[in-house]
Amino acid sequence: MHSNTWIEMAPGYTYTLVGNLEAESFLAAHFSGRPEIAAAYHSLTNMGSKSDFLRYLLLYIRGGIYSDVDTKPIVRPDAWLPPQRRRDVRLLIAVEHDEPIDGQPEDFVYPVQFCQWTIAAAPHHPVFAKMIDRMLMGLRDVADRDRALRGSNKALTDFDSIFAHGDGAFTDFDVINTTGPVAWTEVVFGHLQGVDGSIKRHQDIWNMHEPAYYGDIAVLPLHGFRAERLDDWGLWRRKYALVRHFFKGSWKTSRA
Repeated sequence: MHSNTWIEMAPGYTYTLVGNLEAESFLAAHFSGRPEIAAAYHSLTNMGSKSDFLRYLLLYIRGGIYSDVDTKPIVRPDAWLPPQRRRDVRLLIAVEHDEPIDGQPEDFVYPVQFCQWTIAAAPHHPVFAKMIDRMLMGLRDVADRDRALRGSNKALTDFDSIFAHGDGAFTDFDVINTTGPVAWTEVVFGHLQGVDGSIKRHQDIWNMHEPAYYGDIAVLPLHGFRAERLDDWGLWRRKYALVRHFFKGSWKTSRA
């Protein structure tokens, strides 16, 4: 959708649009020793969830920049970090939601959530290993719930019953809670707590106006990968706005 812009703004980078065949080859090459990963991936029919799952695997093994096709860079990727930080930062993420209190609008569970439509990382960052385990756990829970709702006593492997009755068995909330931003936020927040003992609640990192650094992780404020949030104020050149997201939401099973 905006591939030409990415290519133009990232000279020297290799731009890859990963399709089904590439995904299958990648899984076989790098995760043959963990068959549960391929089983979980193949169980998914919701394209958003499948895309979520694959991006973490790709970033874990290869590193680089992942960005959804409905995103557009407004700053060259090689300028996303200040020069003095580039040696130390191994994971660059951004906030997608920043509110001080609980009781969130649709799609948001925590006062502060991290987006995963754009992520930059060095290979083998431990956050992705944790996220893979979190996804497998969440998908097993969905499979168990589906079996319980159907009263099934049939012996099935971990992921056999996911989507047994079509996408309706796997809700939009299941997507964000198993592979999407809710699960991602839980993993990242837990990792940040391990790095910085002063972080007790999501509100402890609320109201971020500039990048924050926690160990080898850089966290951008709300407009970092959501430059469209600045439209109302005409602040397109706000210092930390790097990527615009167009929120096509093609993974959703229902529309408002």
